[in-house]
Amino acid sequence: MTKVVAVTGGIGSGKSEVCKTFIELGVPVVDLDEIARAMSTPDSVAMQAVRQAFGDTMFDAAGQLDRTKLRELVFSEPDALDKLNNIMHPAIREEAAQQIAHYAAQPYVVLAIPLLVESRDDWRMIDHVLVIDCSEQIQISRVMQRSALSEAMAEAIIAAQSSREARLEIADSVIENNKTLENLREKVLNFHQIFSKTCH
Repeated sequence: MTKVVAVTGGIGSGKSEVCKTFIELGVPVVDLDEIARAMSTPDSVAMQAVRQAFGDTMFDAAGQLDRTKLRELVFSEPDALDKLNNIMHPAIREEAAQQIAHYAAQPYVVLAIPLLVESRDDWRMIDHVLVIDCSEQIQISRVMQRSALSEAMAEAIIAAQSSREARLEIADSVIENNKTLENLREKVLNFHQIFSKTCH
């Protein structure tokens, strides 16, 4: 039975680099952000439901979802976020389960899931939670650098996510990413070597 390792962490914690390293090690990665992006195509069932819930103004002339507009809406109206999650989450979960099933022959699969704390009850398929953690100051500077955002916007995004404490509370393992990329990759390799042994 393939085990499922959920990789989670706040924005800027280094989840993408960790997943990249897992792929290099031959571990399949099912990425919820990628699934969500794929579901943002204009003709998808999920997007039709989003259009129905939020109206045509959330879409551009080509029928593409205007992510910036939608992000602003859900940041300013908590009800809008709930409504969006109720549309997207079940569809994303179903697709993730199908992708994981493809890798039944593998010892374990990584499920990259940014908002695990917020939606943990829905993910009963997870066997192990791996939290990528770093100090909030490092998080803020990474987010500002990567997305060319102001400090205030970076702080607002971090504040809108679950707290660092809440993530650490649900962790089965933690990888700290306060140092270099090389250091991070070494820690992922170390986790892989130890966890692989538990899968037999």
